[in-house]
Amino acid sequence: MDDMNWNSLKIEVEEYLEADSALDGGLRQIVQLHLQVGTENPNERDAAHNALKALLKGRDGTPFRRGQKSSIPAAVRVATDRICGVVEEAITAYYNHDPIIGAISVKHAKSGGGQYDSAEEFAASWVKKTRNSLNSQYKAGTWDGSVDTLLSAETSEEL
Repeated sequence: MDDMNWNSLKIEVEEYLEADSALDGGLRQIVQLHLQVGTENPNERDAAHNALKALLKGRDGTPFRRGQKSSIPAAVRVATDRICGVVEEAITAYYNHDPIIGAISVKHAKSGGGQYDSAEEFAASWVKKTRNSLNSQYKAGTWDGSVDTLLSAETSEEL
């Protein structure tokens, strides 16, 4: 791995470490050690990259995602993923609360219309809407990407 790619990866991972306060201390140390190994020994960068990917893949806000790299900073991705997790849990519980919910919940016509096949499909549609909304708010500058400011804004509107 060349210097430019390594330095980009290192910046993304360090940004992620700063943003995710819930990451276990031991895991955080291991990630930092892999970054140090890759920085000090260019021949070990591919191995360090693979180890970092294995350790961080699938976590909230991780820099190791499918598709294009996000223009959204890691701190905002972590907050968005946490919010989407709450939405997914709540929407799944809502859908499963009573069979009538599934009977009255229908897909948008552009999505094929009709009823949802499962609570998971219903929740996935809401998670997608939520993620898109939060990313739009961040890009528009109406949200700073913090869960705390999002909650304080909602609280102040209620008062």
